[in-house]
This record gives sequence, structure tokens and C-alpha cells, in this order.
Amino acid sequence: MRTGDIKITGVVGAGTMGHGIALNFALSGYRVMLCDVSDGILERAVTDMRKALDLFQDEGLVTGDEAERAMSKVSVTTGLEDLAGSSDFITEAIVERSGDKRRLFNRLDEICAPETILASNTSWLVLSDFASEVKRQDRVIITHYFAPPHIVPGVEVCGGPGTSAETYEATCRLMERTGKIPIRVRKERTGHIINRLQDAMRHEANVLWAEGVASAEDIELGIVTTCGFRMPFEGSMKHFDIAGMWRWPKDVLDGYAENEADESWGLSPELVRKIRDRYAEGKPWFLDPDRFEEEVEKRDRDLIRRLKALYPGKKE
Repeated sequence: MRTGDIKITGVVGAGTMGHGIALNFALSGYRVMLCDVSDGILERAVTDMRKALDLFQDEGLVTGDEAERAMSKVSVTTGLEDLAGSSDFITEAIVERSGDKRRLFNRLDEICAPETILASNTSWLVLSDFASEVKRQDRVIITHYFAPPHIVPGVEVCGGPGTSAETYEATCRLMERTGKIPIRVRKERTGHIINRLQDAMRHEANVLWAEGVASAEDIELGIVTTCGFRMPFEGSMKHFDIAGMWRWPKDVLDGYAENEADESWGLSPELVRKIRDRYAEGKPWFLDPDRFEEEVEKRDRDLIRRLKALYPGKKE
């Protein structure tokens, strides 16, 4: 299926993630059917969508007419067959249990048109965990949104062993058409990319708190005012570039690489060697070395503006 063939979308599960995903489709002009097991859940979802649109209007993201137009694109149902019979692209956003997802995907596989793409919003599972019995292996995929899904721009797009290149590309383009930025995940991995990174930081924060190194308040303050303060402009790899770490003396860079990658991290010798060899090259991940000073100045200007916006009492 090509992206242009997708006219009607469906979302199964109207909770925290499901109603936001549905709203995002509707705001982008797609008709969307939202399905859950009871009218009460669906009524609450519609209320939450309207509250979200009220906030959008308060912040100038949409007009009143645009909000009403978005809501006019939304229909709700407790009948899975109703959704299956009309949707070209279905997103599953139910509870994070592989058994429940397996039953749902198998049922959708039976009752949906052959060309319908079945996507999951799972945050930790991979398709092999619950979609292995689906006959349309070329049309199953993961689109992992981040809360709140109608606001956060990034969406991880993860294929499975049988996902076709056509389905993958059509899904990425659909994400772009709905204002999202597809993050391409090349291999099945529990937690995908971002949750693994978030979980590593959360794990270390828990350990530091439990050991009494710092209070929960100071750990949170440290993250928000340092690495978190920079993160709108640089992730961990770009920080390596902007900080000029690739220009360190070879012995210092080699020592850094040894700390970054050794077998005590649970890495195979092959991965240890691959990471250390990459650092040994002594080159940035993204930055053009000839434009280093220019990139640093741009970063500093961006951070100064962020400092003024978030901490107006501070001097630049």
C-alpha cells in the first residue's frame, strides 16, 4: 500500500496514548475511527481530545474552526469489525501484554482487508513477540509514539522479520504527513532506541538515590539543568562532537573509549572492538571539522536563548 492510498485510519485502544494518536491523525486531515471496549472509555477519550484541543487553541496552535474540523474527523465504536471494515491503516494502542496484542493482531488479520497495514504502538515489545502468527507479515509494523502523542514529534518506526520495504516507507511517509518525525529503527530490539536510553538514565538515577549520593530532587534538578537543558539541540553523540572530544590526544581518547566500551557492560568482544575502533578514528559523528567554531557558536546562541526563556533572572 502506498501512503496516498491511506484515507481512513483506525486506532484500537482509547486510553492515554490511543486518544492522542487518533487526535494527531484527525488534526492532519485523516478520518479516524477510535475503538475500545466500552462507551464510557470512548466518552472519556473524546472529552480528553477536546481538552487537548482547548490547550492547542490557548497556545495558538489551532483555531476554533480547525479544532472543530479535527473533531469532525473522529468517530468512535465498540465494534472491532466496524473499525476493521473501514480502515486502511490501524494502530494498536492497548495494554502492554504480548498475549493481548497477539489475540488482537490475529483477529485484525482475519477481518481486515488484505491491504490494510497493522501497526502497534508498543513501547517495549517487538513484532516477533506478538505478530508472528499474522499472515500479512509484509504489512505489520511498529509506530512507537511518545506521550503525549499529539505533541511529541518523534515516532520510532520498527519493522519485523517480514515487514516489506514498501510498508516501512509508506509508514514513514504517513508519519511525516501527520507532522511526525520518523525515527528509523533497523533491528528488532526490546525497548527500541529511546526507551532503552531513558531506562539506562532512570536506572542510574534510582541507584544514585538508593545509595544516598543525592536526593531525588537534586538528581532531577541536575538532569533538567545540565544535559536536559542541552538536549533540544544535541543528543549524546552530537555532544561528543560539539564538546570537541574527537580532538582529544589519542591516549586520552583511547582511555575514554575503554570506559565507554568493555565487556563489563555485557558487550561482546565484537561490539567492544567496533565501538573502540570508531572512537580511535578521532572524528566527529555529524559535525564538519572545518566548521567546528561555527557550530559551537550556533550551539551557544541557541543555549543562551533557552537560558533567557527558561531562567529569565540569569545573566548570559
